[in-house]
Amino acid sequence: MSPSTQSLHAPSPARSSTVNAAKVLLVDDDPQLRRALRTILASAGYTVLEAMTGEEALDKVEQEGPVDVILLDLKMPGIGGLEACRRLRENIHTPILVISVRREREDKAQATDAGADDYLVKPFGVQELLSRIEVLLRMATTLNPLRAFES
Repeated sequence: MSPSTQSLHAPSPARSSTVNAAKVLLVDDDPQLRRALRTILASAGYTVLEAMTGEEALDKVEQEGPVDVILLDLKMPGIGGLEACRRLRENIHTPILVISVRREREDKAQATDAGADDYLVKPFGVQELLSRIEVLLRMATTLNPLRAFES
């Protein structure tokens, strides 16, 4: 499932100017959703890395170095989103935003228990996604002020 086509408008230029080229790792097995989100995130000023599976996400973090935020689907082939979240959380403190079609409280609780910082149910609006990313980035910088000077 992907964001509704009505909500796939590019962000306003004023909004994208507030982003400081943060690096986002987008992990989802749906190529159409990845393509749409890559376009949206790039137009908002983010650098986007992509992975199709949990294993690939773990490899990307190891190969590419630190990312600023991770967007992680739960339902993927291989180890899946929950296990990927657990393994990522063992090694990094990067904010993780789960994006999933699963909307039950139990699913959200499991994601939080696995280490997710936030949870967004598909389909979602572009502005909500961008706002949540900005909040996670702001919180990460507040919790670790030196992070603002890393890159």
